[in-house]
Amino acid sequence: MAEEKVLLLASDKCRLATQEESGGSCGCSCARLPAMCRRKRPEGEATFSSSLGVMLSMLGSVVGTGNIWRFPRIIASHADEGGALSFLMVWAFFLWMWSIPIILIEYGVGRYTKKTVIEAIGTLIGPAYRFLGGFPFVVQFCIASYYAVLLGWCGYYFIYTCANPLPTEFATSNSTFYDLQDSNWPVLCHALAVIVAGLAVCFGVSTIEPVNNVIVPLLLLIIVFSFYWALYLPFASAGITHMFHPSWKSLANSKLWLDALSQNAWDTGAGGCLFLTYATYMKRTHGAVKLGSITPIINNIVSLLCGILVFCTVFSVQQKEGNSIGNIVDLLKFNGPANTGLTFIWMPILYSTIKVGRFLAASFFLCLSLAGLSSLISFLELSIHSLSDFGFRRVPATIIVCTGVFLLGLGSAMDINILVNQDSVWGYALIISGCILIFLVLRYGVLRFRQQFFNQFGIGDWQLPWVWVFVVVFIAPIEGVGLVVWYIVDEIRDNPGTWWQFSTRSLAMVLTQWSVALLILIGLNWWMKPLRITAPKNPLRRKILGAIFKLEEPPF
Repeated sequence: MAEEKVLLLASDKCRLATQEESGGSCGCSCARLPAMCRRKRPEGEATFSSSLGVMLSMLGSVVGTGNIWRFPRIIASHADEGGALSFLMVWAFFLWMWSIPIILIEYGVGRYTKKTVIEAIGTLIGPAYRFLGGFPFVVQFCIASYYAVLLGWCGYYFIYTCANPLPTEFATSNSTFYDLQDSNWPVLCHALAVIVAGLAVCFGVSTIEPVNNVIVPLLLLIIVFSFYWALYLPFASAGITHMFHPSWKSLANSKLWLDALSQNAWDTGAGGCLFLTYATYMKRTHGAVKLGSITPIINNIVSLLCGILVFCTVFSVQQKEGNSIGNIVDLLKFNGPANTGLTFIWMPILYSTIKVGRFLAASFFLCLSLAGLSSLISFLELSIHSLSDFGFRRVPATIIVCTGVFLLGLGSAMDINILVNQDSVWGYALIISGCILIFLVLRYGVLRFRQQFFNQFGIGDWQLPWVWVFVVVFIAPIEGVGLVVWYIVDEIRDNPGTWWQFSTRSLAMVLTQWSVALLILIGLNWWMKPLRITAPKNPLRRKILGAIFKLEEPPF
């Protein structure tokens, strides 16, 4: 039985090779399966056309509002009068000890199996574990629902900055943000965001790659220019100094560690299985280890630039008005519920200091909208590709997913407190998703995984180092499980009379939503498998069913 499983996995490996990639053979020690080695990639199966396209698409899936909206507000939430360096140190630590190792798992699984997370886990460690693959699916689906609302805000601010003078002070800009929340615009913009992303993702990688090839370089160019300009604002150095000054006492706060890990996962996409989904379009010649190491580093550099940009702007404006460090730190933390308005309030103020500020502000929010679109595309792609694995055709799968994302996101569009709740619940859930991927590797066999999925499979790629094995086996499990337990204990201890109540960010709210998702997935475990629908003989029924599902021809 064990030998048959090894042979099956070897045949899967050979099936993924093409004659162009390996000179007509798979390059592996599978002499017992020569016919498998000669099989070509299925006709019509789309792949990325270049390594640059892969990198830009991977960056496009994560570079966006997570860097420009979420990172500055999270670091500002953990900045006290002593500074924010403590958070940055923990955040950088988790890049190497959590995000990159897990992203490498995603690249390896997606490129090797050519399946999305539910089917990949079912194939590699058994169908009894499909429900575990369903959890990252649910997490990204829920994130997509409120992410589309954020994307709608970006689109609104693009139109607003084109049509109105930029605010020059906090009160005016803050009023603009709250006026948006009190209007019907978030719902309309949410709907438009879902429709545009659905159209972009409808035809798969053939549309995803060229869109990202344009969007990502433009956004990076705008961010670099804005960063450079912010550095030369009056009193900008005070913002940089404060951001990179440590407050050691904050390291004893479990919330700092949990937010640092979840933010790094949000930043890089670690545990969200976005890379796993995109990696199904990769060839063996697309270096998984190279991409899995480089793209998270680039992504975190972008986040760091955005954080510096915001701190420079806030400190510049506030110190010119004579405010103290304590007042400025307080102001950094209160820009809408859970600091959700930080970027939207302060970026227009930054651009108001530039002669061509309205043009740059409009360009910034346009590029942020486009980058957010590329990230939303990746969220939708995970769900759509999963339904495709289950037997749905791509267009009806797109309609189903987009409709669900729109309906689930309506609450966040109508009430910003629901958005804050969803961001808290499912942002932390990325840690659970990361733990699931670690369990997959440990259950499959970490040494076997390293050899079969990377070192013996990739062509022209770096070797996956032994340090990855050490982190996955010893460090990452302790980080994931330990932080969740620490968070639960601290919440119960610090909020003895309220932790069990259902409020926006309470422990009970987080655990209840996670538990409901897991219980439903466990109940559906044996139904989460590809549909086997035989094509009916009736031409009309065949046509209708064939438009929705992938039909199997009846045996003769």
